[in-house]
Amino acid sequence: MSEASETVDLGNAQSTAASLTVSEKISYGLGDAGGTIVTGLISNFLTFFYTDIFGLTPAIVGTLFLVLRVIDAVSDPLIGIVADRTSTRLGQFRPFILWTAVPLGLIAFLTFSVPDLAYHWKVAYAVVTYFALSILYSLNNVPYCALITKITTNPIELVSCQSWRFALCGVAGFAVSVGLPVMVTWFGEGNQIKGYQYGVGVLALFAVVMFLCCFYGVKERVAAQKRHTFNLRESLKSIRHNDQLLLTFVMSLLIISIFNTKGGAAMYFITYVLHGDATYTSLFFGMATLGGIVGSVAVQYLTRVFEIRRIYFWVNVILGLAHFAVWFVPGNEPMLWLGLVFVCCVVLGFILPMHFTLVTFADTYGEWKSGRRSSGMNFAFNLFFVKLAWAVAGVIISLTLTLVAYRSGTENQTTLSLAGITLLSTVIPGVLHLLLALTVWFFRIDNELVGKMKQDLVR
Repeated sequence: MSEASETVDLGNAQSTAASLTVSEKISYGLGDAGGTIVTGLISNFLTFFYTDIFGLTPAIVGTLFLVLRVIDAVSDPLIGIVADRTSTRLGQFRPFILWTAVPLGLIAFLTFSVPDLAYHWKVAYAVVTYFALSILYSLNNVPYCALITKITTNPIELVSCQSWRFALCGVAGFAVSVGLPVMVTWFGEGNQIKGYQYGVGVLALFAVVMFLCCFYGVKERVAAQKRHTFNLRESLKSIRHNDQLLLTFVMSLLIISIFNTKGGAAMYFITYVLHGDATYTSLFFGMATLGGIVGSVAVQYLTRVFEIRRIYFWVNVILGLAHFAVWFVPGNEPMLWLGLVFVCCVVLGFILPMHFTLVTFADTYGEWKSGRRSSGMNFAFNLFFVKLAWAVAGVIISLTLTLVAYRSGTENQTTLSLAGITLLSTVIPGVLHLLLALTVWFFRIDNELVGKMKQDLVR
């Protein structure tokens, strides 16, 4: 089918669904912007914080990230079940954003605090705070992701809403990646422990405000087409038989592994390969987040002309090959790297709005195929794979650093350790991009099928 005919189908679908105001799109986006403050701290700084500030070994950090994902395998689906069974005067999914706003901000602050304890008690503290951060993030983000299914069913509005979401996430990511290094220097005055604690405290406060703006600014207006009594066995069966949803789980695992591997390795790459100071670190993360914002805004215009799956596929092929190519760019060209990071992140910024639109399509596909909608469960399993990707990225980074005998400190870097750090920012993400492109190749929900599903479900 041509792009033109698919665009016509998309336009027909648009006429039967609710439109959103810019204010509501911004409010919805702020919900994930607050979440991005949390995930930005985790993906860009937590590994480095644990090894170089908190004092844990890379092996302990990798084990911590991996073991807690086993707990998520149980907790995230349970949260999805609770969300699917929730019904209050405030709505089904919105109340969770209100209930978790303050606790999530508080535990983020505590996670980046260093207690004056013996080493084994510090390990225990890290386990408890990171576990609590993970659970509270799930309680916030599972209902948040499912909330979009209650806001609109219009495919164009979905992409537009997701574009606003990830543009605002880019702003939040900018505040984290650029602001935190500056605040660490300013608040810490040479004491990085104090700097991280106060800097994260400021960011956590902003996250709480964003969650509250989301809660008060959005409206659950889309009722379920068919009402069913919640049945765990049937919901799990529906997920198991939704092959397109299963593909999105793999896609989520791969795309978040890419983001977190690159983000988690960035501080090592900037510090030891590019020899960047605090100012350069802020510039590096600033160019990355600015590029992501530009890409998130631009993609909504591309999807009005070209089919989402095709853009998603080719973007990952291009990024995969590009990451192999930049392996050969020398580390003594820091300004060149700033330009490369910006261009890469513009293209990378296309991905997340498209990805979560496809996840929403797969959620609708499950209802169309089985007659049962379990958005809470679906997005809970999706979030499990997102958080599994946190662990995968942590293991990739920790294992690579262990294999190259990494030790903190510029004076301790060797040719082998520098090569390992460079791999984490180039070739390894490139391989993951190509695997993601291969997975997208098998995803078959296009705009024509979305239109057909919408028509069938309203009958």
